[in-house]
Amino acid sequence: MSRKSEIFNFIVEQSRKDLSKNDGFTTKEICEAFDMNRSAVSRELNSLVRERKLKKQRGKPVIYSIIVDEKNDNALLDKNNSVGSVFSNFIGSSGSMEVQVNLAKAAIMYPPNGLNTIILGSTGVGKTTFAKIMYQYAKEIGRLDDESPFIHFNCADYSNNPQLLLSVLFGHTKGAFTGAESDKEGLIEQANHGILFLDEVHRLPPEGQEMLFSIIDTKKYRRLGESGKSSRKAEILILCATTENIESTLLQTFKRRFPLTLTLPDLKDRDLSERLQLIDYYFVLESKKIDFEINVKGEVIQYLSSYDCDGNIGQLKNDIQILCAKEFANAMVNKTNYLEISADSLSVQESSNSFPNSQFDDITYYHGYKKTEFKDDGDALSLKVKIDNESSFYKSILEKYSTFLREGKSIKEIQNKITYFLSDFFEVDLQKEKGISSQNRNKGIEKLVSKEILEIVDETMSEISEDLNITCNSYVSYNLALHIEALVLKLQTSSFKYHPRKNFEKTTESRLKKYADKLIERVNKEMGVNIPTEEQDIIELFLDTIYKDVQKNPIGILIVMHGQGIATNLAKMVNSLLGIQHAVGIDMPLDDSIENVYQKVLDVVKLLDRGSGVILMVDMGSLTSFQSRLVDDLGIKVKVIDNVTSPMVIEITRKALFTDLDLEHLVSEVLEENNYYMINRKNTNIFDHSSRRIIRNNDYLFYHSLEQSVNFLNVHPAVQVLNDILIALAEQYNFEIIDTLVIKFYFHCLGMIERAIRKEQLNFEIDVDDRNELFFFIKKELNTIERTYGVELTDGEILYVTKIINAFI
Repeated sequence: MSRKSEIFNFIVEQSRKDLSKNDGFTTKEICEAFDMNRSAVSRELNSLVRERKLKKQRGKPVIYSIIVDEKNDNALLDKNNSVGSVFSNFIGSSGSMEVQVNLAKAAIMYPPNGLNTIILGSTGVGKTTFAKIMYQYAKEIGRLDDESPFIHFNCADYSNNPQLLLSVLFGHTKGAFTGAESDKEGLIEQANHGILFLDEVHRLPPEGQEMLFSIIDTKKYRRLGESGKSSRKAEILILCATTENIESTLLQTFKRRFPLTLTLPDLKDRDLSERLQLIDYYFVLESKKIDFEINVKGEVIQYLSSYDCDGNIGQLKNDIQILCAKEFANAMVNKTNYLEISADSLSVQESSNSFPNSQFDDITYYHGYKKTEFKDDGDALSLKVKIDNESSFYKSILEKYSTFLREGKSIKEIQNKITYFLSDFFEVDLQKEKGISSQNRNKGIEKLVSKEILEIVDETMSEISEDLNITCNSYVSYNLALHIEALVLKLQTSSFKYHPRKNFEKTTESRLKKYADKLIERVNKEMGVNIPTEEQDIIELFLDTIYKDVQKNPIGILIVMHGQGIATNLAKMVNSLLGIQHAVGIDMPLDDSIENVYQKVLDVVKLLDRGSGVILMVDMGSLTSFQSRLVDDLGIKVKVIDNVTSPMVIEITRKALFTDLDLEHLVSEVLEENNYYMINRKNTNIFDHSSRRIIRNNDYLFYHSLEQSVNFLNVHPAVQVLNDILIALAEQYNFEIIDTLVIKFYFHCLGMIERAIRKEQLNFEIDVDDRNELFFFIKKELNTIERTYGVELTDGEILYVTKIINAFI
């Protein structure tokens, strides 16, 4: 260690031990401590001042003291280094992260402008935080000034659209591509004289990597569409982060331009003391957000310090916030001003039974302090924390609690609703479901599949998991259950003619055949059917997908429907049910032109096609004409299905991903099945006008989507009004209220009510033929909305509702 570093560490250590020394040290005091001559000490102290590690207070004598920068709270603070530079305050800087910290400092200080760096590490290890700390350090030592920008860009956000990705990075000129209506600067321009941080850089396409060469080599670049003679200058330091192997995901010519690569360790590779410091930091952070005292039992500290945290620091932070959020909600209900986090706060699998003799004491955290003794403020450890927008999360809980209380909800109902809110916010299921071995059931599946079939599939999956010691993907269960449900319905109907699928050869017998045979035997016996041989092979293949991925080049699924939020919310519901991100929705507002919608569809179809074609599902009208145009313009196989229902969308999406059907056969099979069921149901002439399954069952995802689609309406009272209107229409015109109609009707009408209140309604010419019997009946029923909300609906709005209803009659 250099003499300058020894002097700096001495000042830091003495300042921590003796609060009176926070005022600083004289040159004489340092000379005596190190037995050095005055000129040598003065030289080292002034060097530390130039590096902005110390500040000089002029006078007699001159005082040198630590710079405590309150803005440098991004760091995860090390309790043993509570003052000093931003890196010295970073947890692990003198332990597991010492090598990485030294490399990062070197990258920032390297003349003339630093070294471009790649940061490697698993998800959640803190790559983004580390990059921000490098930026703070660059400002701390004067390499960057206070106005220097830090631009964070996630390359994955535009990975499916290379042209748009490059436009975002480099900017574009007017007319550079379709939709470029004006000149636009890119992120490189915004990052000039600062740092550009490229997260998930492995998602940057090869052409994007090559275009960065000019920035790195010459500090020059061009916007998309600019001529080869013109160029722009940008002085930037580039930091990249990725979880992938850069040898296989990045061009070698690109990788060579990053002379420094550093790898951040996983949480499991950091010692216990660092993990405990992280736990302290995040509990202090939560206590400061809510200004509540948080009492944490020793068994909880022990669990957090030792459990298998696959998501690393990011998951640890998230888990601690979940614990605090759950108890904060309970504190609101119980009217207490503190949180008590004990073994009961943990889930069943994480109970304190695993730690009968905890080695940790109970700890209280409060507003920036950790106190090991509740009554002894003298033993408090202060940690600096940064409060960001996450504090608004607790405000949201308070607002929801207040709203539910005003609505007269019971305490139990309030707790359940807030739990659902937390589940959605953290994208986890806090409601532990029973009956599925080691899995949480997606509740939507229970509305589409009979209880008997679900039970057979669940027990089969549990048996496979236990026998083969593997974790079964819950969405394999969902898709298998959906498939068997549809198959059983066909086989139970004697008038339905079963058409065998095309034959295929199995190269080897699956190790899961015996489980498939057992499942089929139970279905045949309990459901009174005889599953054909071809379908037995398909069920075996379903189980075999436990070991295999979905199809490598699946058929693309695009939903296009009239109305704001209709298609996108239907796609969201389908993806959530099947556990995938495959179906894509495009909404078609009434005032949008057909040509504009076609251009949107054309762009998305190009992205969705992976060689197997795209299925375009539409509701009605001119959208059905898109098929021939898309085939002519793109040369891509496209099939259009109109008048789709939500079960159709689910079935098509499922088969596109999890079967070996090509585009023609998939569409043919789904249409044949759907036509049969529609005819069979209409022949009965018995409609359940009040079915509305997703409304009747209080479908959480549907109601949540409704709430997200409005700005100020209270969804539940509005839905009650719309319920009565829809049932009256169904009874008058004898149509069934299916889920697709519910989705379209409720999303549109909520938007219609808000537009009416804002006096921004749809207005357009209406033909005489449009003012028919249905139009006037709907107008009469919509009077309820006008009376309830004190508005007057335009004929344009009424006609649009008429078109929605007419498509289902």
